[in-house]
Amino acid sequence: MTIKKNLLPPNSLVAQYLPADYTDTYVCEVDTAGQIVPDDVMVRFWTDYPAWVKMLFGLRNFLVKFVGLKGAEDDNLEAFETCIRKGESHELASIPAKNEQETVLLLTDKHLNAYLSVRVERNGTDNKVFAITLVHFHNTLGRLYFFFIRPFHGFIVKSMLKRSIKNTISKNG
Repeated sequence: MTIKKNLLPPNSLVAQYLPADYTDTYVCEVDTAGQIVPDDVMVRFWTDYPAWVKMLFGLRNFLVKFVGLKGAEDDNLEAFETCIRKGESHELASIPAKNEQETVLLLTDKHLNAYLSVRVERNGTDNKVFAITLVHFHNTLGRLYFFFIRPFHGFIVKSMLKRSIKNTISKNG
């Protein structure tokens, strides 16, 4: 399973939040008879990540509380899954847009807003699964924060997307 950088699909729901200070798009082409649903990938993206990513998130959550930023807690994953599937809000995140092909998650804090979109384009058994990130900085803290996050961002997104797709396919048969 290969994940590559790509252009933002022009008909993507997340495009309504452009322009942004930072954008990237990754795509994975998957040949499967089973249906890949954006909500399933998004849920797994945020609730089933490898130990090394969990460790990095824990470090991030510890460090950001010293500058007054929100930290994510993983003690209520069922509520977070409900937020994604029903298009609701949950602590740090909300779902500002979704349809059958795409789910857009918004992480908001005083330093920045980050949109993560999972979009699935189907053509028979061929599926293109996109992970799209848009970031709007609110202030210097947002720019500084992302300066330190950016070197890891692409690697983490690609790794989590690959894991999420594999787990979605295996669970959905």
